[in-house]
Amino acid sequence: MNTGVDRYTQLEAVLDLAGIEISASEAHGTVVGAVANHLQSGQSPDLMGLLAPGTDTASGAMAQASETLYDLYRATSSELLEGAEGYSLLLPHEDEPLNTRVEGLAAWARGYLLGLLYNNAFSIDQLPESGPEIGRDLMQIADAGASLGDDTEREEDWALAELQEYVKVGSQLIFEFIYSARASETPEAQQ
Repeated sequence: MNTGVDRYTQLEAVLDLAGIEISASEAHGTVVGAVANHLQSGQSPDLMGLLAPGTDTASGAMAQASETLYDLYRATSSELLEGAEGYSLLLPHEDEPLNTRVEGLAAWARGYLLGLLYNNAFSIDQLPESGPEIGRDLMQIADAGASLGDDTEREEDWALAELQEYVKVGSQLIFEFIYSARASETPEAQQ
């Protein structure tokens, strides 16, 4: 778990230094969505174009941000290919206030949807298996933001942990559904 927090803190610092005004959670969600999009569409993502449109990424802090994002992209691709063990969401630490963590999860989901659907190569409804249902659930989570209910903080902490696990597993399942669909298409394409 420390690795995720360390990566979150590192990504947050790189984004801040480059003046990119999104959270590390949203950036990571975008990267994870872009990995699935690349697998589905065959189009390599322009991560900096997604996260900081119109910026010059050739030098300085922007170049470092671009390098960090593509390193994260490669690491995330490997984690998703290897399965559940290494894959985790980059979210605010559990010591942060509840509303910060809720907003972090909503930002992650917004970023994921941006990365997944950025090039209009396909829609949520074109995802394999139960991908469309998971995608629509992520849309609702992205829209939820920091809206907290009337539950006690302990109940809300538990509910947030459940949602985080659902988002993690859901994003991994979408990747696996796409991967399986692509793998099953490969022999037919070669004939």
